[in-house]
Amino acid sequence: MTVLCLGIASCSAVPVGRQDLLDFLVDGATRRQEVLARLGPPSAHFESSRILAYRLASSDGGYLLAASGGSWAGTHFNLMLVFDPDGVLQRHSLVQIRAP
Repeated sequence: MTVLCLGIASCSAVPVGRQDLLDFLVDGATRRQEVLARLGPPSAHFESSRILAYRLASSDGGYLLAASGGSWAGTHFNLMLVFDPDGVLQRHSLVQIRAP
């Protein structure tokens, strides 16, 4: 019974944001493959995946990936990443879309 209670409690824990989640993003250096490996599939992509977008939430002073899909619930920021034709990050921007 104790194991079951611990399992349920851990599933209902509030996710904690990471202050360093986006520290690896360096314009002119970070490659698309590294972004995909660290952040997973984007929430959206544009211009033949030259532009990637990720939905982010904030918690405890850090960022965490918001659930992708149709709902924007829990999303506070949109991370926009623009890559050159060789897949190198040219610029990135964190746009606040809802107050955390």
